[in-house]
Amino acid sequence: MTRFGKTCVVTAVVLAGLAVTTPAVAQQSQEKTSESKVHIGTYDSRALALAYFRSEAFKRQITEMKAQYEKAKEAGEMERAQELEIQGSALQELMHKQGFSTWPVDNILDKIKGEIPEIAKQANVDVIISRWSITYQRLGVEFTDVTDLMVKSLNPDADTQKMIKEIQKLDPVPLEELKNHED
Repeated sequence: MTRFGKTCVVTAVVLAGLAVTTPAVAQQSQEKTSESKVHIGTYDSRALALAYFRSEAFKRQITEMKAQYEKAKEAGEMERAQELEIQGSALQELMHKQGFSTWPVDNILDKIKGEIPEIAKQANVDVIISRWSITYQRLGVEFTDVTDLMVKSLNPDADTQKMIKEIQKLDPVPLEELKNHED
């Protein structure tokens, strides 16, 4: 038999072997994919920000900050008063970035971190991320919106809930555009 003939026979044997094993391998891959399906909870960070910034806890924080400012001014502690003004301005900027754009809400998540495992359990998700943080996803990844569960932990009133529903209908303001509005 010629070298070409032997090569054809070997190739035929290899291909026949692949034909027999390929369906089993393909089936295993599909099973692994379905077994390894990842359930990811996503939330609209703007909704969480809105719920927090309209919460009683935040209102108390602002009231305390204003009282400290007035006290510093009355005592002639102008350096402390100026620090509080700077903090207030920075907080206002943060509120705009988080409430209207896609700025991270880690400071707010810290307030509800004890409730997040229960939220994940209720939603039957393995991971919770901001919906603005998804760069890539493979097939087989399942997403569940957990925004309402996250927001609920901040006890929003009816008006806030209505505002949250409305803001979720809108696209976030790009950070660059938001910056232009602040100037």
